[in-house]
Amino acid sequence: MHRWGELRSLFARKFFHVVFVALLAVPLFVEVPAELYIAALTLVGGLVYSIQVRQPSAWEEFRQGFFRSLEDAFTRLEELLPLDKPLLRLQYQAAVRQLEELILAAERDYEKRHGYLGILMGAVGFLIAVAVFGRPHLLASVVSMAVYDSVSAVAGTLLQGRRIAGKLTLWGTGAGALSNALVLMATGYSMSSALLITAFVVLADVLSPEDNLTIPPAAAAGSYLSDFL
Repeated sequence: MHRWGELRSLFARKFFHVVFVALLAVPLFVEVPAELYIAALTLVGGLVYSIQVRQPSAWEEFRQGFFRSLEDAFTRLEELLPLDKPLLRLQYQAAVRQLEELILAAERDYEKRHGYLGILMGAVGFLIAVAVFGRPHLLASVVSMAVYDSVSAVAGTLLQGRRIAGKLTLWGTGAGALSNALVLMATGYSMSSALLITAFVVLADVLSPEDNLTIPPAAAAGSYLSDFL
């Protein structure tokens, strides 16, 4: 049961992780200034984190109010439209509860106590990557954060095995690195470029206490250097 709870929390966490990376990937698909867009997300992340740390009661009140407003949304809709769908109401309420449970499952203990540091660090990492290496290398950061980070965490938890540098597993890191290189090649990178980027990403993961901060600029650096291969 404990094992299932751990996996459930991990999958929930990585679901929100991928959603977060997708938000940061918007400049790849929409003509918006990448630095400005990511800086705005970083500012929002910083504000949320500062509220969580300095005013935890206000954050908890906001959370509860947010879910109450979601629950009340159907009632307000019924006041505007003659829905008369009790089953639909129950399904909607169940969906809201599942969303709340998913968020609670995704939160690690230190995040519940000290706020969403990982989200803020991820935004800062992407901002550094774009500011230093430019928009053309954003794709490598997006792929590496979405693929390597997620696959290595899931595979490492499922397969376990020998640990590297105390916190990573050999199976998890290997699966994440292989997946990352393959996806990079699928997005247009050559094999040598994909391997170089992935090597930088693995090194950043091994050496850093906060991979969300270091993986984006490491991937962008690898992408930048691969232009000289």
